[in-house]
Amino acid sequence: MPIKVIFRKLFLNSTCTICLLGLLFMATVLQSCAAMKGHKIKGITQTMTVAAIRPANNDETFVRVTFNESQRFFKLPNDANPKYLELLKESEKNKTPVIIKRANEGSDIILEVGKE
Repeated sequence: MPIKVIFRKLFLNSTCTICLLGLLFMATVLQSCAAMKGHKIKGITQTMTVAAIRPANNDETFVRVTFNESQRFFKLPNDANPKYLELLKESEKNKTPVIIKRANEGSDIILEVGKE
């Protein structure tokens, strides 16, 4: 059987073409996922001292936090790492600054809390 005939049978068949396109798509997706694996959430960080912590009401899914350096209310989600709330309480008690990470300047949701 000549090569031209084999090529036509293999690659002009619609089922084979769909399978090859699917494999090409999967390879592209896997490569892009592997490239994004090392990326972390980007955001802005600020060093601030906690002024007050207000516990969540029954229907709220966050704790309200105010800082001496800002007049805004910031929100720490209830499902955040418990260590973050401990660091915020320690900052309120001792008046020591903590590092706050948010998604962007306009965001009021606290993503991470760390010691200075």
